[in-house]
Amino acid sequence: MKALRDTIQQWLAQEWQALHAPILWMGIGMIIIVATISAQLPHQHVIDVGLEEGVGNADLPFLRDFNTPEEGVLGNFRWSGGNSKIFVPLSGNRPALIELRWLPLSESISAQAPTRVEVWSDQQLIAELPVSALGSRQWLYIPATGDGHLYLRLVSDVFQPAQDPRQLGLPLERIVIAVVPGGWGWPVLPPLLWWMGAIVLGWLILHRTLSQWAGYGLAIGVSAVSLALILDPARWAFGAEAAFIALALTYPLTLAVQAGLRALAIGEAGSSLSAIVAVAFATRIGGRFYPASMPGDIGFHTNRFHEALGGFITIISKNRGIDFPYPPGPYLLLAPARVLGLETPLLLQIGAALADSLSAILIYLIARRVLPSRPAVLAAAIYVFTAATYLTTWWSFDTHIITQSLYLLLIWGVIRAWEEWQAGQCYREWIVGLAALSAMVFLGHFGFLISSGALLGMLLGIVWSAGWLNAPWAQRVCRPLTMAIAGGAIFAIVFFYSAYLPMFLAQLDTARSGGLTAVAGRPPISRAALWNTLWQAGLIAHYGFFPIPFAIGGLWLLYRRQGWQITTGLMGLSFVVALIFAILPFITQISNSPRYLMALGWVVATGCAAACDALWRRGWAGRLSVLAAGLLVMLNTLWYWLTPMLWRARPPEPF
Repeated sequence: MKALRDTIQQWLAQEWQALHAPILWMGIGMIIIVATISAQLPHQHVIDVGLEEGVGNADLPFLRDFNTPEEGVLGNFRWSGGNSKIFVPLSGNRPALIELRWLPLSESISAQAPTRVEVWSDQQLIAELPVSALGSRQWLYIPATGDGHLYLRLVSDVFQPAQDPRQLGLPLERIVIAVVPGGWGWPVLPPLLWWMGAIVLGWLILHRTLSQWAGYGLAIGVSAVSLALILDPARWAFGAEAAFIALALTYPLTLAVQAGLRALAIGEAGSSLSAIVAVAFATRIGGRFYPASMPGDIGFHTNRFHEALGGFITIISKNRGIDFPYPPGPYLLLAPARVLGLETPLLLQIGAALADSLSAILIYLIARRVLPSRPAVLAAAIYVFTAATYLTTWWSFDTHIITQSLYLLLIWGVIRAWEEWQAGQCYREWIVGLAALSAMVFLGHFGFLISSGALLGMLLGIVWSAGWLNAPWAQRVCRPLTMAIAGGAIFAIVFFYSAYLPMFLAQLDTARSGGLTAVAGRPPISRAALWNTLWQAGLIAHYGFFPIPFAIGGLWLLYRRQGWQITTGLMGLSFVVALIFAILPFITQISNSPRYLMALGWVVATGCAAACDALWRRGWAGRLSVLAAGLLVMLNTLWYWLTPMLWRARPPEPF
């Protein structure tokens, strides 16, 4: 009890010291000053109604209770409903000028459409506007509201066209909002308070993790928040609550990670690793919390989660025309957390964000088998901060994310078991552990069943071949490794995949007669299109290109220094597996893949870190090349983090 009390007192003392840091209050003062200055500046906000996805003047999350977007001859638009709402958080308590652009009505519809539309601001009727069948542009003066936000309601009659279930009002194309300049404007208080709270939480996390470098992290964060406020105050306001909640969840995670790293005796690298995990988790879950950010497949996974918990285990899904099994493993792993009372979408998103961010620790543990501590930390950062893992976050490939984390745990387990078996230790423990881990990976995601199965199959083939040649190292690991991997595979096949045997046989019969394009039910894809996808959506979008050649060079350096051992061997085999699956679509001319670029992520991170470490030691030219490549990679990541969050722009689907 005394130890617990001492721990709590030490924690409180550390946080109290952090809260007294002058730089924290300088940062809060800066954001208040910037918010006050921004409130005096004239702002104009344009909403292209009907532009639901894509970088530009997207209409979400500003519109509510409108119909779905449509594209007509005159451009994008939405039909209003009977009581459609426009909400724009502004950066000052000022009146505004509003322009509403209505599209023309066709002759068949104009007779049914409403003839007038009321515009309300909060609870005040601003105007009752006539409707022109030829379309119109109407301007309104909106008085300042008490809280500085703009609340508009468009109230009209509705009609229902024949064979159309929707209730339609009027077609709205664009909304332009201009804040009227003049006089003193106070900054809007609620979003400012949320951001101030987020800055405090962020500082507490940085102070615990980065210590001497925490001030630089705070300066970067406050500068980014200030820049966002100046460039786009409305979206800045929308992100305030999401940022606070994300950091409020990140803070206890940071405490838990630091305690776990101390238990693992990580040493000095623990601070950097905990900072990496914190930033990775906050950016992932914060992006998901941003209002109307890209939803991805969260609805799909919510339905599958409920089906799995309801006993419907053998689910068939379809990817680009091909039916395949959908294992329920990650859903069952998350199911006990339902006792927390979280809604299913939130549970899935938090679970995926945790798995993804905590993978940085696994990458560090793997990389430490071949790298010193500092490059291993860099490998962890490369893994979670290249765009690839953010792509899976935005597509909400939650089962993939969780299974990929389990796959990393399996890779680490194979490496550690190999080392123990070479020393003649822990045979039974690692056989059972690897069998369980491999079964979890095989039952987590069908793509990882294929990619990890290919990798482990190649490894077993090499081990058995070397064993027949009486290589001592192979004879020591041959039987336990086979028992472990075969045990996991047999379990997954007998208790799950055997139910899909009729489907597999039917697909095999179709492939024999018509090829894999017949199985997909689609025409062959041109090889030029496949190459463009591999280059642009694969090498560039996933990793920003440079980590790939760096990783190949890093693997070569590791081989020169250490020769082939289990970690470098698995890295080399992973490249071989990825190369096979990269070439295969050019033969089959279908685009289905087992997410091989994602499975290669740990190899890219480790090899790239080795290359960066070697270049950094070569003087200013090497350091400049590392910094330049790193900057381009981070800009690529920043693009694929911001655009799906702010504008729902769909990034390339990870593969």
